[in-house]
Amino acid sequence: MRCMIAIAVIALSGCTSMLVGGGGTTAGRPIGQDSRAAATVARDDRITATIRSRYAADRDLSVAALVVETRDGAVTLRGTLSDFGHRDRAVRLARDVDGVIRVHNRISVRTR
Repeated sequence: MRCMIAIAVIALSGCTSMLVGGGGTTAGRPIGQDSRAAATVARDDRITATIRSRYAADRDLSVAALVVETRDGAVTLRGTLSDFGHRDRAVRLARDVDGVIRVHNRISVRTR
């Protein structure tokens, strides 16, 4: 019986990190270390989805591979666009979403 328990403990020891969230990440943080409340995470996810939806509907921004991350209402935008007008529109579209507190613009413009 002790042998069976020892085998079970050894076999399951590799699963511990999966069970407590040691193997994945959420917005660059290990799972289980996100201190935001569930309602805050849901709000941030809604903000991100709304911004991505607005970009998808925009003729010039829909082809851009922009990264949108939201944490506690602060949005960070990353990527590269072809001109400053597109960059400014991307920032404006993000800023106008309900619940956005501020926008960190990390979008670079590809100059020719």
